[in-house]
Amino acid sequence: MNNALNGKNPSILFIGMPDMATVCLNELIGLNFNIKAVIPPGGNLSGFTIKEIAKNRNIPVLEFEKSPNEPAFIEKVKNLNCDIGVICSFNHKLSKDFLNATKEGFINCHPSLLPDYRGANPYFHIINNGEKLSGITLHFADENFDTGNIIAQETFSLTEKETMGMLFSRTNFMMAKLLSKTLIKYKITGEIDSTPQKTGDFIKAPNIKNDFYINWSDDILKTERLIRASNPFYNVLTNFRGGYIRFVAGNYKLEQHNKPFGQIVKIKKNLMQIASNGGYYFPNVIQAGSWGIYSIEEFIEKFTPNVGEILK
Repeated sequence: MNNALNGKNPSILFIGMPDMATVCLNELIGLNFNIKAVIPPGGNLSGFTIKEIAKNRNIPVLEFEKSPNEPAFIEKVKNLNCDIGVICSFNHKLSKDFLNATKEGFINCHPSLLPDYRGANPYFHIINNGEKLSGITLHFADENFDTGNIIAQETFSLTEKETMGMLFSRTNFMMAKLLSKTLIKYKITGEIDSTPQKTGDFIKAPNIKNDFYINWSDDILKTERLIRASNPFYNVLTNFRGGYIRFVAGNYKLEQHNKPFGQIVKIKKNLMQIASNGGYYFPNVIQAGSWGIYSIEEFIEKFTPNVGEILK
């Protein structure tokens, strides 16, 4: 590690995508770190907020044509002569040449306790798998995804009602604080300590499709976790009167019964009780059609579901 900072503010190349990138970039700017340039995601994502934040703060923006790994673009990065790089979520795999374009390499921010949940979407898988604990990791980026030496980690407990959106937001703000703490230490000492990740078989977090379809014969806890793990970014659908409706949020009750799975067994003004394997599900928020998002009371009033109807 470079010990020659002598207390000077390290120059940082910042790379990322919202929302993690916007939260972390605002944190570093607020602490007066020397952000020498920002690289936003390419393609249709290039106009996202990170670019606007940089422009509003007079921070140079570097944009690539097709890939950040293009030799000409890497030369531009090298010419910045940055002390260190930071990656806060990104849509490109970065080459070894790119990662060597700063003096100390790149710190990557990952929203799980590595080596578990390496991959594109830890948030969904952590909740869907019923984890009780999760956390965040800062590690040095290498040419593989999420395998570099670990710099720092923080652990926290998940709530019983944790949704993907809640976990996403919480880890973004935790990440900003841990990143700033790490960079402040680097500013003072000129060093960033790290340790290799454990080897072996660990839980992965691959990208997922956008739509899921409820199987009411699945265990009620599995269905309930799926709905929370998808909220608000993915669709959890069930068939109602020949069309699909989306369950956004709800509650459940464990109880053995002999009702047909998927049957609406009770309707009140603000309650719809659906039989599932091992209990009942009570949706609180339902989307019907492209734009109609309704509380359960509104849904019952507008669509008049009946006791005995079957959701498939």
